Amino acid sequence: MIKEVTYLEKLQTDRWRTKREEILIRDSRRCRSCGKPNNLEVHHRQYHINKITGQKVDPWSYSNRYLITLCSSCHSIGHNQFKIPFFKI
Repeated sequence: MIKEVTYLEKLQTDRWRTKREEILIRDSRRCRSCGKPNNLEVHHRQYHINKITGQKVDPWSYSNRYLITLCSSCHSIGHNQFKIPFFKI
């Protein structure tokens, strides 16, 4: 039996690290909300679900327009204030 890779495990892969770095460079390594250069994370503005499998699309597969650099504080605040939309694709 093949073990299913979790979404969190996918965020540890080289493919995600490469995509993450691309977004950090695009956003000048600063939080797009408060401008801080520390504790940066890349946030998915929306999540995509494969309408055939019902699983989340791989995190590195998103168009760059759906990704944004946020510091951990702004990222946390955003998740607490807003529900991230899910779309079946």
